[in-house]
Amino acid sequence: MVALLAVLCTGLAYLMYFRLIAHVGAANAIAVTFLIPAFAVLWGWVFLGEPLTAAMAIGCAVILLGTALATGVLAPRVAGPLRR
Repeated sequence: MVALLAVLCTGLAYLMYFRLIAHVGAANAIAVTFLIPAFAVLWGWVFLGEPLTAAMAIGCAVILLGTALATGVLAPRVAGPLRR
């Protein structure tokens, strides 16, 4: 029973992931893996009572900023041509 549940859940996860790739593209779909450490810190803090340090919060902010830049949610400003 446990093996059947594991296979079913894994199969469902793969179907969802491949559908995500089809709809948003591979570059944006792989970006969700960048968020795993940030969510691990969040769930550890919320559910396990683990301490949240300033370094961990800054690291999570850097992860979120990098993911936003990589997916195009935040676009860096491009300077126009230099005038003389």
